Amino acid sequence: MKTLVVYYSLEGNTKDAAEKIASALGADIMELVPVKDIPKKGLLKFLHGGSGATMGKGTELQPYTKDTSSYDAVIIGTPVWAGKPCTAINQYLSDLKTPEKIIGAFAFAGGSADKCLSILREKLPSIRHTVSLADRNSKKLAPENESKLSAFIEELKS
Repeated sequence: MKTLVVYYSLEGNTKDAAEKIASALGADIMELVPVKDIPKKGLLKFLHGGSGATMGKGTELQPYTKDTSSYDAVIIGTPVWAGKPCTAINQYLSDLKTPEKIIGAFAFAGGSADKCLSILREKLPSIRHTVSLADRNSKKLAPENESKLSAFIEELKS
């Protein structure tokens, strides 16, 4: 099965996981790159990213480097902003012509990503596998990421 991992990463958490998933599955990978990214620090980071995500808005993205229609399966990865998928993922989903190909989703949050993943499952009933991962700065939850990610990859293989 020809698989594509699509992700957006602001601080590197989602990128690291996307690369591990793609490597383990022998999948291609595509990073979503906004034309104008949000600040990586400070209040503007939360105001810009969180407000757009809260309203379910997208953001203008640079041209996609892969054609999703040529893949059998797609896995998406997003940071969680205000409990929801980030604006880059929102835009990708609104542009997507073959949403039924999305079979898996992973999300990074400071706490739980369950609300975000639930939103994605509502939008995309084809999602069969999800995993909630913790921001690497979460000393309490981040140590569980490796085992959770491994289990997610094994589910995707089956």
